[in-house]
This record gives sequence, structure tokens and C-alpha cells, in this order.
Amino acid sequence: MKQSIILRIELMDIRKLYNLGLLFILLTILIGCSEQKEIKSRKQQWLDDIAYFENVYLQESNTFPEDSLEKCQSILDQLKQQVESLDDNELILKFSRCVSMANNGHTVIPLHFMAKVPLRFYKFSDGVHIVKTDSASTPYLGAKVLKINDLTIEDVEEKLKPYLSGIDRWRSYKASNYLCSPEILHGIGLSEKNSMTLTLLKDKDTLKATFTTKEMKKKYYENWSDLYPDPADSGWHYALNPNIQKPLYLDKMQEGVFYHFIDSTKSAYFSINGYWNQADDFEDKIEDFLEVLETKTDYNVIMDLRYFTGGNYIIPVDLATKPPKIIDSNKKIYLITSNKTFSAGLVTAARIKYYAEEKIVIVGEEVGDNLKFWAENDSYQLPNSGINIYDSDAEHDWKDNEFTFGKSFWVNYFYGVPAKSLAVDQEIKLSFTEYMQGDDPILNWILNQPS
Repeated sequence: MKQSIILRIELMDIRKLYNLGLLFILLTILIGCSEQKEIKSRKQQWLDDIAYFENVYLQESNTFPEDSLEKCQSILDQLKQQVESLDDNELILKFSRCVSMANNGHTVIPLHFMAKVPLRFYKFSDGVHIVKTDSASTPYLGAKVLKINDLTIEDVEEKLKPYLSGIDRWRSYKASNYLCSPEILHGIGLSEKNSMTLTLLKDKDTLKATFTTKEMKKKYYENWSDLYPDPADSGWHYALNPNIQKPLYLDKMQEGVFYHFIDSTKSAYFSINGYWNQADDFEDKIEDFLEVLETKTDYNVIMDLRYFTGGNYIIPVDLATKPPKIIDSNKKIYLITSNKTFSAGLVTAARIKYYAEEKIVIVGEEVGDNLKFWAENDSYQLPNSGINIYDSDAEHDWKDNEFTFGKSFWVNYFYGVPAKSLAVDQEIKLSFTEYMQGDDPILNWILNQPS
């Protein structure tokens, strides 16, 4: 009897615990439901992104001229009415159009995440050519791109430029990164979303072929790096024969930082490109180069910054200040630049030019930005789409070296110089034929100058 009572009591306790457990679970569900965020429609999500862009980003950015802000606001006002009629790509490109109105290459929405066809283009002096493809597209290697869909390649580039940040020279370079992306071109109304039809010139034959987007192994996404036939870049094939004798700028491109003394012409060559951060011994190479240069004071110095697209300008400061003091007074410092010489590349070029004084000769193409520009990025992210915006928050002046506390990049107080101009003394551009033959017309011109 006593055991039966105890058993009944235990069963009652278990039922109470069970009921309490059910009640706890029910309350948890109810609380969770009450706290659950409202699921927003696609339209509302994009409207919220527009509001963030308008009320947070534009209010905090320092790089938009007043007239550009007004034009930007006009686009945003129209965009609010168009959200349902535009797809995501079109909306992203509208935001990119607004950001480009800052007229500053460092204030940007990166678009490299948008899908591309398995071809890579490079703009040479004689046109845009295919320098790299997947296995299936190798018959088109080296072909010149005449048209994308029904538009000439020149027309497509001009229509794309307003959606890209920076001055015209930098936009032209960035456009060549993006011309093979149907998603980007679709965003400005020039292509289907997943495919594009190209009119090509291969040898003397005009070809027409349609290509669809394909996910490929990602490498360095700036297209100057596609010039180098990298054997480790699996899945890709190159127009350039990897066994060809390569010019200096290309032969060691993957090293990022390298030098070579050309004794036959008494020339000391030093190169920095966008792979600089992969060089563990950047500073050591500068020290070694300068140490050897001390023994070759009758050499001309060649500083190759044509593919130095940015990064760190503090590390190479000695390359600007020391060579002019080391080499003989009658020797030259040749500075190679291009529209890909940008940011820290431009700053390094400005310092080299300033300290070289009358020794300087600038060869190649004009740099990719004005000597007065904004940089040192803040970052913003639209809350729903996740679109990243990089916005500059410090001013550089490498023309006159005017410094304003609280506005100028503080490091420039110590390293700034008034370079005045980086106009080229001898303009030389690389042609596709020269590239395929392993020639470097810029270095050739320098080496052929009288000592």
C-alpha cells in the first residue's frame, strides 16, 4: 500500500514536470515568434538600402562635389520608383553610378564579384585582345575583340565608364577588367545576364561566337596580371607562349618586387607591381639594390612602376631619395608609368620625380590619377544587399604638397613632396604584336638612349 502511494506520487510529479516542460517550450515559441523580425519584401529591402545610402553614406562621405551630390540624389529619387522594374544587377550598377560621381578612384563599389565569361581581355595600343581563356575557348586566344553584342568595343567601354570610379585614364583601365562580364554589362542594359556574343578578328578571319558565364579559379583579378602565363594557374590557357624569352617586366612579374643590373648598357632596373605584398623581402631587395648601385655609380637607373596599382608607399621611400645621390651627376633616372600606376604607385612615382630633379625622364603613359586625390578608405555595407562601398577619408596633394590638419593624410606631413607634374616625356604604349614577340618597347627605348 505504502509503495503504491509512493508510486502514484512519483507519477504525479513526472506529469507535472512534463506539463511544465510543455509550457516552457510553448512560451519559448511564443516569445520567439513575437521577437522574430518581420520578413521584408524584396522591394522594401532595396528601399532600405537606398535609404541607408542616402541618409548614412552620402551624409558621411567627404569626396562628393556639391553638384555631384545633386545629380546623385536625382538618380536615387528615380531609383525608388524603379525598384520593382529593375533586377539586382541593374540596381547595383545604379549605386555604382552614384558612387562614381565622387570622381575619385578610391571611392568605389568593387564589381569583380560579378560573373564573367571564361575569357580575359587586355587593352593594348592596337586594341583589346583575348590573352587568356579556359580550355574550351583556346581557339580564340589572341583574337582582337571588335564588338560585344552589336556595339563596338570602344562604344561599350565609353558606356561603361560612367559606372566606374576615377578619372578617365583609370576608368579606361578598369573597364578592360569588366568588359568580359555579362552581369555588369547587363546592369547597364548592354547584354544578357549570363551570356555575350563577341565579334572577333583572329589572324585575317572575322569570327562571331557566343560565350556564357563560367566560374573559374580566382587569381589576382586585375587584368595586367593576366599577361603573365602562370603555370600554377590551373584551368587557364594563355595567348603568350610561356617558353618565349620574356622581357624584364614580365619575366619576374609574379615576384612583385625585383631588380636587375644590365651591365651591357650600364642600367640599373628596379620594378614594383601590384604583387608587391607577396614579396617577403621587399625592404631587403631595396637595400641590396642600393648597395650594388653604390658600386655602379656610372649606371642610369630605371624605376618601373607601370603595374604598381597601389598598396604601401612607405616601404620604397629610399628608392626615391637615395639613387639621385648615388649615381653620377650626368646619369639619368628613367621612370616608367602607365594608367595603372595608381595610389601608392603614383605616390612613389611623385617622390622619385621630385628627388631626381633634372635627372628624371618619364616614359610610358600618364599615371592613373590626378596628383591631388582622396584615399585611405573607410568602408560601408548596404544592410540588405551586402554591397560594399569603399569611401576615401583623407586628402593627398602630390602636386603642391599643401597640408591641412584633419583633412590631409597625416603621414604626408612627413613624406609629402610637391612633384608638380607626372606628365610623360616620351609616350610609348605596348602593342599586342610586341607583347606576343616578347618585346618591351618602353625598356628598349630607354636602353637605346645615349649614355
